[in-house]
Amino acid sequence: MKIQPVTQEFLAPSVALVTAAFATAPHTDGNEGPLVAALRRSATYRPEYDAVALADDGTLIGHTMLSEASVGDAKLFVLAPLAVAPAFQHQGVGSALIAFLEATAGEDLRRAISILGDPAYYGRFGYGPAAKFGITAPFAVADENFMIRELIPGGLSGVHGTLRYDPAFGL
Repeated sequence: MKIQPVTQEFLAPSVALVTAAFATAPHTDGNEGPLVAALRRSATYRPEYDAVALADDGTLIGHTMLSEASVGDAKLFVLAPLAVAPAFQHQGVGSALIAFLEATAGEDLRRAISILGDPAYYGRFGYGPAAKFGITAPFAVADENFMIRELIPGGLSGVHGTLRYDPAFGL
């Protein structure tokens, strides 16, 4: 498996992969594919934070991206959506994508990465309730599903308030 920033040839296929991966997900609004396309049109889009996973034969098997967000004046990232082709799930693809983007994001000096998802899965990577830091979502969500992980130790010290997503999220 190879993890790399998305290239032109994988732009459209990655949107299709995201749509297919979320087709049967229990918590989906059906807009994950269009969200990826909208984030790529955002003024703050950074292609180095748009990653794909490729099988050894070059087949696209996963995708995720980071978008810019903030809480007050503090700059953060949001990881969304994370998608793995159904035939390749439970094989470490998602973990590899997260590790790749966390390593890349750590060079950006942003304070943290926020994720909306399953605490049993994301907790393995050090994500915990954002409420612990006094950070809230701009919509109704269970505290255990709205998570955050500091990229800089102590990076969220003194940071509290509502997370502001990229406008492409439509929130």
